[in-house]
Amino acid sequence: MKIVVVIAVILLLSSQSFSADTLPLTGHAAEVYRRAQGGRWFEDASKLNPKILPTSDGQSFIVVWKATGKSPKHWIVSLHGSKGFATDDLAIWHPHLKDREVGLLCVQWWIGTGDDNKSYYAPTQIYREIDTALQKLGIQPGTVMFHGFSRGSANSYAVTALDTGRGKHYFSLSVASSGGVGLDYPPTRAILDGAYGDHPLQNTRWITVAGAREENPAAQNRDGIPGMKRTAAWLQEQGANVIEAIEDPDKGHGALMLNAKNARHVLDLFLNEPHHEKPNVVGGDVKPAPKP
Repeated sequence: MKIVVVIAVILLLSSQSFSADTLPLTGHAAEVYRRAQGGRWFEDASKLNPKILPTSDGQSFIVVWKATGKSPKHWIVSLHGSKGFATDDLAIWHPHLKDREVGLLCVQWWIGTGDDNKSYYAPTQIYREIDTALQKLGIQPGTVMFHGFSRGSANSYAVTALDTGRGKHYFSLSVASSGGVGLDYPPTRAILDGAYGDHPLQNTRWITVAGAREENPAAQNRDGIPGMKRTAAWLQEQGANVIEAIEDPDKGHGALMLNAKNARHVLDLFLNEPHHEKPNVVGGDVKPAPKP
């Protein structure tokens, strides 16, 4: 019997690509990680030898990676989209970060197998795990760019509200990529109802990103340029400062990463570095968000 147990443990550990200081995953977290191994870019991510941390509740994991051997002064926290994987998120970010002194923390917040809300962490759970991980890493307030893509973007408004209204003020900038705010969405209602504090988005800084070539009219209206225009206006109504509204005429869902110029521009703004080429945008320039 002991031999069987030992073999089972060996098989479990061998199925996980861990760096030397990674903690083994068990239970549901290990199951979620095994599903992540089927992700499109898992092999690319595993070659980067990220650190894999179990979440505090044992239900999922967090991917941590540093672009250089130095301890970075700036970090990005990233939320993937629907049915996505934090490991794939690392692989997607990597080409844009490899020459910068930046750390990346990707949250595996899809913890189920379906696409209903129960298959995902709620914003309060997402922020709990972000806070726990950032504390372990010794990351200082005001040094983090928070990024949400698609469904992650739709939840980024509540997560940022938690950071400002009830959290540690880690985020100096939030980036909403191809995921508009839903006013009837419960996490958004919680913002408006004061669940995260009084006007928790006031004075937060944002960049919105959208592409003109979304797959269908419904997606375009929600996550494309029209949807993100409304989102930028809504953020400003909440007292937020939308410093850029990137609108890419040549890309669709995920225009931030599909066009390297967009990603570089956002990183330049976050790191206060001289700008590379400006991104492709409607009208030939980056347009500020419309005033409400």
